[in-house]
Amino acid sequence: MTVNPVPFGDRLAQAVATRSSQVVLGLDPDPRIAGEGPEAVRGFCEGLLRAAAPACVAVKPQFAWFERLGAPGWELVRHLAELAGELGLLVIADAKRGDIGVTAGAYAEALLTGPFDALTVNPMLGSDAVEPFVAAARGTGRGLFVLVRTSNPGAAELQDLELASGGPWHEAVAAKVAGWGAAGVGAASLSDVGAVVGATVPGHLARLRGLMPQQPLLIPGVGAQGGRPEDLGPAFTTGRAGAVVAASRSIMTAADPRAAAEDLRERLWEVSG
Repeated sequence: MTVNPVPFGDRLAQAVATRSSQVVLGLDPDPRIAGEGPEAVRGFCEGLLRAAAPACVAVKPQFAWFERLGAPGWELVRHLAELAGELGLLVIADAKRGDIGVTAGAYAEALLTGPFDALTVNPMLGSDAVEPFVAAARGTGRGLFVLVRTSNPGAAELQDLELASGGPWHEAVAAKVAGWGAAGVGAASLSDVGAVVGATVPGHLARLRGLMPQQPLLIPGVGAQGGRPEDLGPAFTTGRAGAVVAASRSIMTAADPRAAAEDLRERLWEVSG
């Protein structure tokens, strides 16, 4: 008998409610902080996970820092994802994949499996490159976070360009994301296809939330990049699980990572209430 998987939006909503948190711990083991080599990275990331996990709802390993280590890096990121699961966290694979359909399908087969609950994807190639990810995620109760308006300074060069039809490019992507996710909305009124929207551009949040009312938002850029939790209110107009907020360096480099994560958890919970 085939068992239908629980939709990712429902899983996310349950996790936020259970852990009273919207904090996503970013695992970005820069060797200047974590040390060089697989064993140093393993020790650093394991310690960080165990310290901060009680205040978090998810972890987001940035794949570039692990891929640079070669085959041991792939083994390590899976190990850390499994550990995060044991600690009660969802795992968002921050790999930002995007390619033509057949290659997208191969990426989906590799990354929407095992200990990974969700994946970041790049929509630049259009619908036929995104749909294989959607199909793979939806079939297994996993989720996607599609890049819509990112937090880096250079994002405005392309993502804010005005289209001949009106409105900026990132709003056209937001409308596409809402369409891709329409069939994946669960009982919690959240889709399995969400969006990445940077905290460094809070002025866009209300408009993007209007275009994507059922999309969970993954919001990077809080802390070291200058984003403030107090500016993120529009992201939570659909409920506390309407957004999760990624923090990397502000927790990773803190003297007390647990306290830093707990402080962010409390500030977000207040803003989202």
